[in-house]
Amino acid sequence: MRSIRHPLSGALYDLEANGVVRVTRQDGKTGMFRPDGSYLSGDLYFADPHLCGWIGGSDLNSRYRSRHALRDRDEA
Repeated sequence: MRSIRHPLSGALYDLEANGVVRVTRQDGKTGMFRPDGSYLSGDLYFADPHLCGWIGGSDLNSRYRSRHALRDRDEA
């Protein structure tokens, strides 16, 4: 699914199929977190809540696509 590497710590934030964010540090320790950054399980007890929300949050429509969709709808 989606993943991003933390720019300061180097930890990898991966979105699992069930909506949980798996955080893997460079030393191999992992933790599971909700999209709001709260701890679920694992060896890591803290994760960046902003990255958890960015990876695990809902997808938003592009402003570009939605603007053009409205224009195209009005022209039809």
